[in-house]
Amino acid sequence: MLDYIVYALLFILTAIVSGNNLPACSGAIISGRIVAKRFGIAVTILGYIAGFLVQGSFLRAGLLALLPVQSEALIVLAMAISFLVFIISHMLRVPQSLSMTLAMAFVGISLGYGKYPNIAFTSGMLLFWAISTISAALLAIIAMNAIRRTGQRANIWKTVRYAKLILIALSFLAAFVLGANTIGFLFESVSSIMSGPYVIAVIVAAVVFGSVAFSGGELRMIGSNILPLRYMNALVSQATSIAIVELATLFSIPASNTQTFTASLYGAGLSYGTRIIRKRPLAIIIASWIGTAGASFLLGFLISLAMRSI
Repeated sequence: MLDYIVYALLFILTAIVSGNNLPACSGAIISGRIVAKRFGIAVTILGYIAGFLVQGSFLRAGLLALLPVQSEALIVLAMAISFLVFIISHMLRVPQSLSMTLAMAFVGISLGYGKYPNIAFTSGMLLFWAISTISAALLAIIAMNAIRRTGQRANIWKTVRYAKLILIALSFLAAFVLGANTIGFLFESVSSIMSGPYVIAVIVAAVVFGSVAFSGGELRMIGSNILPLRYMNALVSQATSIAIVELATLFSIPASNTQTFTASLYGAGLSYGTRIIRKRPLAIIIASWIGTAGASFLLGFLISLAMRSI
């Protein structure tokens, strides 16, 4: 019975994160009408699957550091907490990070059971989350200023044409790193207690379903509410986010591409002046990141503490 619950949670979480993060991957090429919506979604689906299959195993070290003792009950608990916290953000149409909620649920569960997570790794993960947000914004500002200086001497129509092609490639790479990091983190969490091709099949099916069914509201949020995207804004934001999340993957750190993408969008907007930034949606998203991560930790700690005392 518990096996079916694991598969159900894996499908639901993968589907939600696929739809919720699709705008950070292909929102620019879809909202900018560079490609049709179906094509943009297809590019993202292929990127998710390729990243998860190629680099998903990189997150296993992070799982072992955050949850030293794996059991089916603890994995189910962490996934259930992540689902509860994450679904609220999805219903509010706020882009959110499953990797952050799941990671903090693992930390809370470990402490609740008296099994300390790897302190150095956990501290490094929290520090990386904070630094990556600031770094994404600063890198975007530097890159946009450099592009404007060189762009004054360039053929504007040729620049736009190349930017469109590069954006399509970056959309695939953004989906690739998310598949490697967030979906890979989910895969490693489940494969630590279950094995076989069924786990891969469930993830692939969930990626396709979630990307098609759950991305509409988030596309509108990223595409219009945060920053009116220009081609170069989107290009710089995508490239910055990809580099930071890939770095996190190489070090087995669960990371949020919506966090880095939104921060880089903010930085790109600041390079033009604060007048084009819509700050309220950004403030809501940042508060949601902090609140959901904290809620996941607290729920994991309290529930596991109660289970331990029974």
